[in-house]
Amino acid sequence: MIRKSLFLVSFAILVFSAVASANTCTEAVFNTQSPTMFNPHSNVRVDSSYINSQSSSWTGKKYIYNNGLIEAVRADFKDEDHAPAFWLFYRDTNETVLKNEGYEYIISEEEKKDTLLYNVRTYYNGEFEYTQTIRIASNYLSEEIADSTSSELHEMYFKNDSIIEIGTENYNTDSSKTKQRFYVANLNDDYKCEQYDDEGNLQSSLSYKPSENGYSLKQSEGDDYTEIYVMSVEQNTTIIRKTHKPVRISPKARYFDLLGRYKFTK
Repeated sequence: MIRKSLFLVSFAILVFSAVASANTCTEAVFNTQSPTMFNPHSNVRVDSSYINSQSSSWTGKKYIYNNGLIEAVRADFKDEDHAPAFWLFYRDTNETVLKNEGYEYIISEEEKKDTLLYNVRTYYNGEFEYTQTIRIASNYLSEEIADSTSSELHEMYFKNDSIIEIGTENYNTDSSKTKQRFYVANLNDDYKCEQYDDEGNLQSSLSYKPSENGYSLKQSEGDDYTEIYVMSVEQNTTIIRKTHKPVRISPKARYFDLLGRYKFTK
């Protein structure tokens, strides 16, 4: 069983519409997936998130960058007597940098044509736990999470105002199990969209709200909700969302998340 992944998003497969349009909400959903935190070319950057959920031990997270690269995540507990937790990120290095306290991540990066590839090794209190393989393209995100006993695969596809999420437990085994979800644009309001399961049941509602320096995205499920705050960043070019043209995706490409939203293994 994969333990705590920083990344929370789900994924599903659907037949895409042939008619393209621009729903601000679904585009915001795609652009606020956690892999964008690793992409220095992105023109958006997740700043913080607020979590209102009975099942969560956190109240929110703050994302800390250095020269455009994710450096740390501060997670605040509901219990005010509990000091915040810090998840630390290191790039292109080895285990000698680890502080051996809490969650730490060693990231290596590679760029292949229009795809960014990240290998993330996860440690807890200095002990290796699992590996995350992340791929980022303009209309596709993937993450494969694997430890010594199991693996999970998460994928997200974005086209024509629809998002497909696919989550596979026990990936690459005879006992694999796949779940699917969809983000669909609200036909009457570009600032709203909905998430459905593969049987067409409404799972959550999302709303986009612009601000002076970016926007927020709120995902609600009953009385629970997560709100993500995003900053706009000036870039000459960006790999993610630089075009709506389809990207050739390898059948082996995979996906993942880090924001506090619900996963298939919820």
